[in-house]
Amino acid sequence: MWIFLWIIVAFVIFSVIVLVHEWGHFKSARIFWVKVEEFGLWIPPRAKKLFTDKKWTIFSLNWLPLWGFVKLTWEAPKTFLLYDKDKKFLDNEALEKYISEKKDIFDKFWDKIFEEDKKEILRILEGNKADYNLTNKPAWQQSIIILAWIFMNFVLAFLIFFILFMVWVKPIWINTKIPTNLEVKLIPTISQAIEKWILEKKDWIRISPAEWSLAQKSWLNKDDVILEVNWQKVNTNQEFLSILWENKSKEITIKRTCETDCNQNISIKLWQDWKIWAFIWENIIFNENFKYKYWPLDSAKYAFLETKNQVLLTFKWMWFLLKNIISPQTKEQRTEAIQSVSWPVWIVSFITNTLSAGFIFLLIIWAIISISIWVFNLLPIPALDWWRFLFIVLNAFFKKIFWKSLFSSNLEIIINFSFIILLFWLFILVTYNDIAKLIW
Repeated sequence: MWIFLWIIVAFVIFSVIVLVHEWGHFKSARIFWVKVEEFGLWIPPRAKKLFTDKKWTIFSLNWLPLWGFVKLTWEAPKTFLLYDKDKKFLDNEALEKYISEKKDIFDKFWDKIFEEDKKEILRILEGNKADYNLTNKPAWQQSIIILAWIFMNFVLAFLIFFILFMVWVKPIWINTKIPTNLEVKLIPTISQAIEKWILEKKDWIRISPAEWSLAQKSWLNKDDVILEVNWQKVNTNQEFLSILWENKSKEITIKRTCETDCNQNISIKLWQDWKIWAFIWENIIFNENFKYKYWPLDSAKYAFLETKNQVLLTFKWMWFLLKNIISPQTKEQRTEAIQSVSWPVWIVSFITNTLSAGFIFLLIIWAIISISIWVFNLLPIPALDWWRFLFIVLNAFFKKIFWKSLFSSNLEIIINFSFIILLFWLFILVTYNDIAKLIW
């Protein structure tokens, strides 16, 4: 029963983010009088036509719950695979001229096109020139329509952070991996967390022995606090390791305290390699009383900064993963980076724990996923919105200088479709990776 609830919550969160993303395209298209043929939640085939609005836009629900789409009229002009009597391909301009001059045209099977079909082709070609077509709008309007999701995903994250900063919110993670000076309030670095008293650094160090290690056999337990070693107080990991190194092959005395308030000395005979095989860390505890809570004006300020810094941190995280996959310093770095690449199934799994962590935690994850989708679409990969924006800018530039587009509509369609297939296979691989991590 609960697993179905978690899946539903995951789909609701993801669907709302997608709807906000696509609504940016939809609304900006309407502002610039571009005709919207369909607004679809998820990916076809179509499951149900929900309704048609007064401007004849179909709102639909589709079967594959991966994404969503806004279909604009002729995002690329309609073209035909038609030829003249010498088997020469006819582009739209030549085709329109041939039909107007009543010349014969043929399809790829060398069948002659009838007059009725020519009329329909001519109607479609004339439709390519309509004012409500995306490709007939100025480049700056096309760019706004394609990039409108930037504003919407930012707004969604901003609104969530704004509300949380006004009510109250605590950090959800401590960033221990990505080196950064960004002030991210909800995912601070250890030094930032200590500076703001999110974490309190206390005396001594903590220890957690590995299974069947010398430390465990010597009766050290998980989360024991090491007070002294050979009657020397230890406050840092390095102090502890230095004492072990200085006393290799000797017997040392460790004074520890544990969760049951035991306070006793333990003797350990070190081996030649001086290692006791345990995880050690500084005695840092989370300040349960810490929280962010601001007045509305300050909440708006910090919500904006948090959204901006979360975007920059996401870019840093993606670069960190890419660098460790392509040129890792160790084999383990590459393995860890590959295992960190997650998405669809991971969302459901993660929200399983998020629900138990509370509604506020769920809202933060909602905002972070919205930011992640924003950043993903900013990658210069064909089929994504940023690449389509690049096509628009380059073609507009070349038309201005050379009176000709750099990329033909057909080439753009081929490139985008090829990368859609590639992204689909990547999605399958990442999904498999997510499932494998859950099972094993």
